[in-house]
Amino acid sequence: MKASLEALVVQVSVAVKDLRRTLESNELDFLEPILAQTTRALEAINHYAGGLPEGGPEKLKNDILGLEQGESNRLMGILNEASINHQVNGDLIKLALQRSAALQSFVAQQSLGATYEIGGAILETSSRVLSKKV
Repeated sequence: MKASLEALVVQVSVAVKDLRRTLESNELDFLEPILAQTTRALEAINHYAGGLPEGGPEKLKNDILGLEQGESNRLMGILNEASINHQVNGDLIKLALQRSAALQSFVAQQSLGATYEIGGAILETSSRVLSKKV
């Protein structure tokens, strides 16, 4: 049981750490497989010992706390680090989405469709003409 607990904790830790590294370095080409790896690891925790309501993350935590003190502390330390990385990943994803929205807005403003035609119409709505006073 100890070996399977350690393998699960390490799997989650590595997946979450790899996702953080990928997000921090903006290696978007590697994002899809890393997200899949992280999803599998988090699902493994959710399905631990049969899943909820008897199993899942709480059962994993209780099983780790049931180990000898040194081993329990080591595995809980790895899980705590993974939890912090998971929270940071959420923030990094939010920042990436904000950056993407800002870039899309910038590109849209730079496009020809964002400017006026010489006749006073907006390119996207050429059937409508704006007032010459605008």
